[in-house]
Amino acid sequence: MSIKDEIDIQFNRAMQQADELEELSGVICSIGSVKINTALKLLTQSWKGENALEYTGKVNAIRDRMYGCAESLKETSDLIRVTAGRIYAAEMAAIRMIG
Repeated sequence: MSIKDEIDIQFNRAMQQADELEELSGVICSIGSVKINTALKLLTQSWKGENALEYTGKVNAIRDRMYGCAESLKETSDLIRVTAGRIYAAEMAAIRMIG
């Protein structure tokens, strides 16, 4: 396998991993926005009082943490793409200089 082939493989692997992280970010956001919100709506319809308010506050805090984690995953996937692109370009330039 040539050096160029190896560089291509590594670049494609990095892009696939970035795609997986971005997909996971979307799944986490979906869980937070759809499933947790639906559960909270049903909960607040049937459970009243101080304990209900305290519980929903905790659930909202967890949902916010989920959104934060999802955003971090998205930022990481973007960083992987940018870094992989720069490394790929530098390695290809080096190959052109050598060969």
